[in-house]
Amino acid sequence: MSGTDLTSTEPSASPLPPLSPRGRMINFLPYLVMTLSLFLTWFFWRQYDHSLTVRSQTIFTDRSEEIMNRFFIRMTDDEQILRGAAGLFNASVSVTREEWHLYATSLSLDKNYPGLQGLGFSEVVQPSDKDRHVRRLRAEGFPNYRIWPEGDRPVYTAIIYLEPFDWRNQRAFGYDMLSEPIRREAMEKTRDGAEAVLTNPVFLVQETESDRQKGVLMYMPVYEQGVALATVAQRRDALKGYAYSPIRIRDFMSAIFPKPPQDIGFRIYTETEPKAAALLFDSVSDWKVRLPDNYPGELKTSRTVQRFGRNWLFTFQSLPAFAHEQRKSQSRNYLVVGLTVSALLTVIAFMLRYAHTSAIAAAHALRKSQERYRKISEDSPAYICTFLSDGTLTYVNPALAHDTRLTQAQLTGRNFFNFLLPEYREPLRDSLHRLSPSNPTEMHEEAFFGPNQSVIWHQWTSRGIFDDQGRLAEIQAVGQDITERKRAEEERVRLAQQMLHAQKLESLGVLAGGIAHDFNNILMAIIGNVDLSLMKVPPDSPIVEYLKNIEKATNRAAYLAKQMLAYSGKGRFLIEKIDLNRVIEELEHVLRASISRTAALKIEVGRPLPAVEADSNQVRQILMNLVLNASEAIAEHDGEITIRTGAVKLDQDSLKDVLLGEHMGAGGYVWLAVADTGCGMEKEVVEKIFDPFFTTKFTGRGLGLAAVHGIVRGHKGGIQICSEPGKGTSFKVLLPASDGLVEAAGPEPVEDGWRGDGKILLVDDEEAVRNIGSVLLRELGYTPLLAGDGMEALALFREHRDVCAVILDLTMPQMDGEHCFRELQLLDPKVKVIMSSGFSEQDVVQKFAGQGLAGFIQKPYNLTALREAIRKVQDPASAQKEST
Repeated sequence: MSGTDLTSTEPSASPLPPLSPRGRMINFLPYLVMTLSLFLTWFFWRQYDHSLTVRSQTIFTDRSEEIMNRFFIRMTDDEQILRGAAGLFNASVSVTREEWHLYATSLSLDKNYPGLQGLGFSEVVQPSDKDRHVRRLRAEGFPNYRIWPEGDRPVYTAIIYLEPFDWRNQRAFGYDMLSEPIRREAMEKTRDGAEAVLTNPVFLVQETESDRQKGVLMYMPVYEQGVALATVAQRRDALKGYAYSPIRIRDFMSAIFPKPPQDIGFRIYTETEPKAAALLFDSVSDWKVRLPDNYPGELKTSRTVQRFGRNWLFTFQSLPAFAHEQRKSQSRNYLVVGLTVSALLTVIAFMLRYAHTSAIAAAHALRKSQERYRKISEDSPAYICTFLSDGTLTYVNPALAHDTRLTQAQLTGRNFFNFLLPEYREPLRDSLHRLSPSNPTEMHEEAFFGPNQSVIWHQWTSRGIFDDQGRLAEIQAVGQDITERKRAEEERVRLAQQMLHAQKLESLGVLAGGIAHDFNNILMAIIGNVDLSLMKVPPDSPIVEYLKNIEKATNRAAYLAKQMLAYSGKGRFLIEKIDLNRVIEELEHVLRASISRTAALKIEVGRPLPAVEADSNQVRQILMNLVLNASEAIAEHDGEITIRTGAVKLDQDSLKDVLLGEHMGAGGYVWLAVADTGCGMEKEVVEKIFDPFFTTKFTGRGLGLAAVHGIVRGHKGGIQICSEPGKGTSFKVLLPASDGLVEAAGPEPVEDGWRGDGKILLVDDEEAVRNIGSVLLRELGYTPLLAGDGMEALALFREHRDVCAVILDLTMPQMDGEHCFRELQLLDPKVKVIMSSGFSEQDVVQKFAGQGLAGFIQKPYNLTALREAIRKVQDPASAQKEST
């Protein structure tokens, strides 16, 4: 491609006219403004920065002096304590241990002098007096006392008093401080000078491995009374001992500075040279002050002082917090602000310089922008149009014309509102009336008439164009088709509501299952006691009738518990292939006898009908509950109840309208429909009818339809409901179809008097269950061992290894049945465990499949059920023979 191919075909702008004298002045003005503003910024910044530096240096020096003065003031306080201790010896011929203790206690060291490890006295002991000294101290009640470290020395000192005499200070009892060079140097200096002297840094003998820190010792000499002390020799001869105080330096400094300074770091050396051996305290490391890596410190200073027999060196440096407190960064901020203002003034000057040229360029750019907007509008896939305040279209882009199946010319002049569904026209007018110069845009969504009588959704952003008086002249709108998004939102809302309903029912199911489980434990005791009483009481006894009444009431309560378990999905299911039509035929006479006298029962079954893998008893409960519900809906009015069956194939789209459809898969289903011509229900009632304990009847319990819901959910089925007030209700239950044949029903097992012998371990956290279970086991010939939890069961099993079987409750506190079962198998891999629970046998058997579970018995159980469960484990041949 040649270079001429890249040249613009746009006409070039005309050259600017020559500058006038005023124009040349404006041309020079930006450079003058820039020079003057930068000079003034630099001058005032230098003045301000210098004042901040002087102020910071003064504050830094004052703070450093304050830190050093507080250190020596506190040391002086400790010196006065030692002078008082020396005065105590001068005022008494012999200071006893009790007198020393009273003196130290009166000072309240912990309260008034925190950081001071203690107050002690070290006695000078000549080698000739060493043995007598040791005997004296041992006679005072310290049989293990000794001067340590061991060894021969020209003279000894021994710490004999040290208050408080706690475990830490007792570590120094008897210590000869003259044996250590650093301490000896200070002790000799205070002996000769008769003044308080501090040692170089040492680790006190009181230190342990925990919280180990440096320390110093302050000594004050104690001389014999009434002797001359004018010369060094006289003072050496008159020396009696040393009053001293051990100081743990980090505790001492923390007491001086309860809130450690974070703005100034300092080090304290006991010599004028900053040697490591002379470093007594480092505030940064000892107080763990966080600093940036290799932080140099903006301000530094050092001071040397001669006090307490030492030449001290204090070094100070400022920390980041000091610079922040002194607002040193303000200096840089002022410089930045000044430079920014200079730059702004320069920019303004340049703007004035090019004002005329910019105005011409802006007019040219406006013409190009209008042309560019026209091209964007024509090529844009978004909908763009303009219309007057009454809705008359003045412009429509090709994209909008294409989707309305009209041309731009056909659309121009037509009314925008006429394309909307009628219910959206007034809301749009109200939205457009809200347009104003202060609120120039409005966003709105409307439904439009689409091709072939369809409805499409558009989202528009409308911008008002106003005249000089602020009146709305025209509206410019940009829109897009959001039909698919609307459908997705509706589907998402539907799924969310479905999920919320499922979660609510699941929570209520957990509650109902828990209540039923505990209820079954209570019924277990009642049923067992009634069963045993009927066996013990003569048939002609008047008590028999009362017991049978209790038995009937208990069976009704057990039925209620089964309904709650059915709703929770944890009812006992005995899955087999059944013929739904056969179930209806077998139950027909019961249904006709159960419904209202004013209701007619009509049965229309489909044939042939695939088999259903289900629990026949649970299916009978579904049918019974639905028919009774229909009968109650008809009440005392004349009506008809119709039972229908059939088969259908459903895909995933069809399952969206089925209650519990989220748990179902596409495939063949057998359906059972129960319809009535009763009162019908409102939509709000339909949404609640499967909630447990919800009922529209004064005497109802609200568990019938809830149980239907739980049974259907447990069988991986679904429910469809159609109801209209005044026209009746139809329930359609969908159950997965099976390909196999229905097996013929076998004979019912016959109860016999089978008995066994041996020990059986019964484990249950309910005392009532243990009590009645114990009686039932004895009735069957067994010796019961009772345990209230898994831990107690394991202990009993270890004591009685001849146990022939274990009846183990699945749900218990502390150690549940599952955990206990595994522990029992570790003790005896051949142990025979019968799991006991109020929940479904199917769930329990599946949970322990392949783990060696011997059997299962469901609560509440009677003597017959217990006999059958134990016989299957103990005498399987007899049980098999009886079942056949």
